[in-house]
Amino acid sequence: MNFNFIDWVAFKSVPIGDGAMTLAEYCAQYSAVQTNWVYTVAGIIGILLLLISKNKKWYWYLFLAFYTVMSVTSVGMHTADYGEFNPGTMTTKLFMSYVDMSLTEYTVWWGACCAAMEFHPGKNKKKTYFIAAVTTLMVIVIAILTYEVFVIHNRPLYIGGGGAPMDGKTGGLSLAELGCFITACPLFYLFGSNFKHMQKPEKQIIVLLVSTLLIAVVITSLWGDNEINTFALGNFHGHSIWHILGGIAELEVVFWVQHRANNERIAKLRDEIREELKAEKTAQ
Repeated sequence: MNFNFIDWVAFKSVPIGDGAMTLAEYCAQYSAVQTNWVYTVAGIIGILLLLISKNKKWYWYLFLAFYTVMSVTSVGMHTADYGEFNPGTMTTKLFMSYVDMSLTEYTVWWGACCAAMEFHPGKNKKKTYFIAAVTTLMVIVIAILTYEVFVIHNRPLYIGGGGAPMDGKTGGLSLAELGCFITACPLFYLFGSNFKHMQKPEKQIIVLLVSTLLIAVVITSLWGDNEINTFALGNFHGHSIWHILGGIAELEVVFWVQHRANNERIAKLRDEIREELKAEKTAQ
């Protein structure tokens, strides 16, 4: 018996509509649009979980709100006509890519700030220095993106990728995408420096979270954005998998936050019991 599967990559040369897009490009954008809603669903579920557990850490609610809205801006970017892109000209696709990548960068930046506030509550020099560092990175990334879009009207790929600028048909990362990962890099220091102080369940959640994101980064980097590529014979769109794994990582962050909140409640209750016991001994 011979097993035969459709190689969807073969459709990459089939033009549709006015010929400005190929079927593979069209399918990639459609897939990216639909999987973006994973962010929205995960964000809403995360906010509800925090509300139900009466978590009072306001900054995590804002992070999840950023994440939820980010899916909408990403849908706008992937829905914009890819075929109209013309280097040196301001187009809908180029402008929506600016809105999308800006909010993505803000979300990454705020997530890093939230982690700093989680590990270093109250007034703390380490927290101040960390937030200052990631804020500086964020400002640099947004400045470069602004220059690309509003000055040269183009977003050339920085590493990897094939074809024209802002193409990404065969992988690669734009400056803004690479900038998001660079902004997130200080998180490795934050997690690493606090890892030995974590309990085993929290360590497992952190390892799972980092692993999920690294797998997502590898897949979307190697198998592109704007076209169905060779990953699994083209049956899975690399950037869409990034969306799905990103939504899963979003919920993993919520589980981590809830785990720490529960530990804090237990520690507070333990301290209260100790104080009561001391008070009773003193009274006797």
